[in-house]
Amino acid sequence: MELHSHHKPKRAFTGHACVPHPDEALQRVVDLAIARAEAALHEGRLISPGEALALAGPEARRDETLFSIARAVAWETDSSEDEILCWLGEKYPDLS
Repeated sequence: MELHSHHKPKRAFTGHACVPHPDEALQRVVDLAIARAEAALHEGRLISPGEALALAGPEARRDETLFSIARAVAWETDSSEDEILCWLGEKYPDLS
Protein backbone atom coordinates (compact mmCIF):
# COMPACT_ATOMS: atom_id res chain seq x y z
CA MET A 1 0.00 0.00 0.00
CA GLU A 2 1.38 3.39 -0.99
CA LEU A 3 0.85 6.09 1.59
CA HIS A 4 2.23 8.97 -0.42
CA SER A 5 1.06 8.32 -3.91
CA HIS A 6 1.85 11.09 -6.35
CA HIS A 7 0.32 9.32 -9.29
CA LYS A 8 -0.28 11.57 -12.28
CA PRO A 9 -3.07 10.42 -14.57
CA LYS A 10 -1.81 9.30 -17.98
CA ARG A 11 -3.50 9.82 -21.31
CA ALA A 12 -4.71 6.46 -22.57
CA PHE A 13 -3.53 7.01 -26.13
CA THR A 14 0.00 8.14 -25.31
CA GLY A 15 0.73 6.64 -21.90
CA HIS A 16 2.22 10.04 -21.14
CA ALA A 17 1.14 12.39 -18.34
CA CYS A 18 1.02 16.06 -19.28
CA VAL A 19 3.35 18.40 -17.44
CA PRO A 20 1.01 20.08 -14.92
CA HIS A 21 2.58 23.54 -15.22
CA PRO A 22 4.29 24.01 -18.59
CA ASP A 23 7.04 26.58 -18.86
CA GLU A 24 6.68 29.53 -21.21
CA ALA A 25 8.37 27.81 -24.16
CA LEU A 26 6.22 24.69 -23.89
CA GLN A 27 3.09 26.80 -23.49
CA ARG A 28 3.89 28.61 -26.78
CA VAL A 29 4.33 25.27 -28.55
CA VAL A 30 1.09 23.90 -27.09
CA ASP A 31 -0.76 27.09 -28.07
CA LEU A 32 0.56 26.73 -31.65
CA ALA A 33 -0.62 23.11 -31.82
CA ILE A 34 -4.04 24.00 -30.41
CA ALA A 35 -4.41 26.85 -32.91
CA ARG A 36 -3.66 24.43 -35.76
CA ALA A 37 -6.12 21.90 -34.38
CA GLU A 38 -8.79 24.60 -34.03
CA ALA A 39 -8.26 25.70 -37.63
CA ALA A 40 -8.48 22.11 -38.88
CA LEU A 41 -11.61 21.53 -36.79
CA HIS A 42 -13.33 24.65 -38.13
CA GLU A 43 -12.41 23.68 -41.69
CA GLY A 44 -13.76 20.15 -41.18
CA ARG A 45 -10.30 18.62 -41.59
CA LEU A 46 -9.71 17.32 -38.04
CA ILE A 47 -10.49 13.61 -37.84
CA SER A 48 -10.11 10.84 -35.28
CA PRO A 49 -7.50 8.09 -35.60
CA GLY A 50 -10.27 5.63 -36.53
CA GLU A 51 -11.46 7.89 -39.33
CA ALA A 52 -7.89 8.27 -40.55
CA LEU A 53 -7.48 4.49 -40.74
CA ALA A 54 -10.66 4.21 -42.80
CA LEU A 55 -9.45 6.75 -45.37
CA ALA A 56 -7.05 6.02 -48.16
CA GLY A 57 -5.70 7.84 -51.16
CA PRO A 58 -5.21 11.53 -51.95
CA GLU A 59 -8.34 12.69 -50.10
CA ALA A 60 -6.87 11.44 -46.83
CA ARG A 61 -3.85 13.72 -47.17
CA ARG A 62 -5.90 16.90 -46.72
CA ASP A 63 -7.11 15.85 -43.26
CA GLU A 64 -5.32 16.15 -39.93
CA THR A 65 -5.27 14.09 -36.76
CA LEU A 66 -4.05 15.24 -33.36
CA PHE A 67 -1.03 13.04 -33.94
CA SER A 68 -0.18 14.63 -37.31
CA ILE A 69 -0.46 18.11 -35.80
CA ALA A 70 1.67 17.15 -32.78
CA ARG A 71 4.27 15.54 -35.04
CA ALA A 72 4.52 18.60 -37.31
CA VAL A 73 4.69 21.13 -34.47
CA ALA A 74 7.28 19.04 -32.60
CA TRP A 75 9.43 18.78 -35.70
CA GLU A 76 9.18 22.52 -36.44
CA THR A 77 9.90 23.62 -32.86
CA ASP A 78 12.25 20.83 -31.72
CA SER A 79 9.80 19.98 -28.93
CA SER A 80 8.39 16.82 -27.40
CA GLU A 81 5.78 15.20 -29.63
CA ASP A 82 4.43 13.25 -26.64
CA GLU A 83 3.96 16.39 -24.60
CA ILE A 84 2.18 18.23 -27.41
CA LEU A 85 -0.03 15.23 -28.11
CA CYS A 86 -0.86 14.96 -24.43
CA TRP A 87 -2.08 18.56 -24.32
CA LEU A 88 -4.01 18.17 -27.57
CA GLY A 89 -5.67 15.07 -26.12
CA GLU A 90 -6.69 17.07 -23.06
CA LYS A 91 -8.25 19.74 -25.27
CA TYR A 92 -9.90 17.31 -27.75
CA PRO A 93 -10.58 14.03 -25.91
CA ASP A 94 -13.13 12.86 -28.50
CA LEU A 95 -10.52 13.02 -31.26
CA SER A 96 -7.77 11.15 -29.48
